[in-house]
Amino acid sequence: MSGMTRNDCEAIGLPKDEEGPVFDKPWQAQAFSMMVHLYQSGLFPWRDWVQVFSEEIKASPALPGESANDTYYRQWTSAMEKMIASLGLTDAEDISHRASEWRQAYLNTPHGHPVALAHASCPPMHHGHAPHRSPVAVSPATAG
Repeated sequence: MSGMTRNDCEAIGLPKDEEGPVFDKPWQAQAFSMMVHLYQSGLFPWRDWVQVFSEEIKASPALPGESANDTYYRQWTSAMEKMIASLGLTDAEDISHRASEWRQAYLNTPHGHPVALAHASCPPMHHGHAPHRSPVAVSPATAG
């Protein structure tokens, strides 16, 4: 992790093992590396990121049933969106629009196939049929 010391990892609470950062899913590594790349590009001092991320951790604690890594990367991505917007690289509306596109791409992609952003507007064919475009209905849990 060029540009960051082991103490930097500890200061921001990055999940790690004896070999370095731990990622449950590839997107977590990508989100992490994006912030490190922006820092290494000289767009902000690391202490500014630590402040934004720390504020997000305080403002958005773990949700019931959420794993430590899920909490960490939910907080990371939220803080990353705020940091990127504060740098003027994009704004909340663009982030929301792109998130909606990815959601639609996910809904349009047949189970077991890779999700691609292009699927948001042009669903892939699956066995000669376009995928169903609506999410599965979920009933709210009832208190027992």
